[in-house]
Amino acid sequence: MSEQIRSIIAIALSAAAAVVIVVGLAASDQPPASAEERVAALSASIKCPFCNGESLAESGSGVAADYRQIIADRVAAGYTDDDIRQEFADSFGDSFILDTSTSSWAIALWSIPVVAMAAGVAVVASMRRAAKQREEDTT
Repeated sequence: MSEQIRSIIAIALSAAAAVVIVVGLAASDQPPASAEERVAALSASIKCPFCNGESLAESGSGVAADYRQIIADRVAAGYTDDDIRQEFADSFGDSFILDTSTSSWAIALWSIPVVAMAAGVAVVASMRRAAKQREEDTT
């Protein structure tokens, strides 16, 4: 297999990986349709402050049930999902928000490897072109 074909395959695989990541991040931004689904999704994405590592949805404690009711009340009052998560983060800290897929850190963690891979492919391709050019100049 020629070096040019290998480079094309590497670039195509990098582009495909980037597309999968972008589609995955974009798909996670769509909120559930009904109020019940929103309450369930929010309860699953917020850790119970008094339970041992369980989300509000997983916990059977009375405190978790109270917080689920607070979430349901906020949803009924027209709060956005981000507003509700922020309220819990302000009260208990960011570590209690389990779903951080749209945080700046999560986006950076997904995009930095893709950017690094693309830069690496570009460097390798330019080094190969330069080596080919030197080889052609000497012959």
